[in-house]
Amino acid sequence: MMDEDEGNKIDNKIMALIDRAKSLGFIELTEISDVIDIVNKTINEVNIILYRPNNKPILINAAKEEGYVSLAILDLNLVESIDINLYPKVKEKFSELEDLTTRIGYDIYGNRAIAPFLFPLEIQENDKATLVIIGIKSAIDENMFNENFLEGLLEDLDFNYDVYLATLLNSLATSK
Repeated sequence: MMDEDEGNKIDNKIMALIDRAKSLGFIELTEISDVIDIVNKTINEVNIILYRPNNKPILINAAKEEGYVSLAILDLNLVESIDINLYPKVKEKFSELEDLTTRIGYDIYGNRAIAPFLFPLEIQENDKATLVIIGIKSAIDENMFNENFLEGLLEDLDFNYDVYLATLLNSLATSK
């Protein structure tokens, strides 16, 4: 269980990430239907901050290529502190964590056209922990990209993030 001080630290990291996204020109939206419209109108790639009532925002990268929409989604509610002593590879591979865990996620869940991944947020030396965000990547035919698909992907991440986290951490721990 996180103490209040740790929760505040994490909230500050999330706010810094949102501020960075804003400074990089992420489009700020509040409706999934607007996300769909923007992605459908984009020519190649777009980055979005999706604000939701009573929740932290979601960061979305959407790219269109050869008739497909590729998505990378970070739900900022899903920040986890990972004990370095239990999972030393998370720290050792921190700079390549997203790529490594995307490959692992795709190997395990690719048959569902998803790849859960871990986004490295911070190494906390004092706390002997790393902060990561559980995210999900997917690709779909652009003609099938709609609100139901995106809502389903967000619900899947929300419902299964703990299983994805455990699977990714355990696979990372046993990988070469």
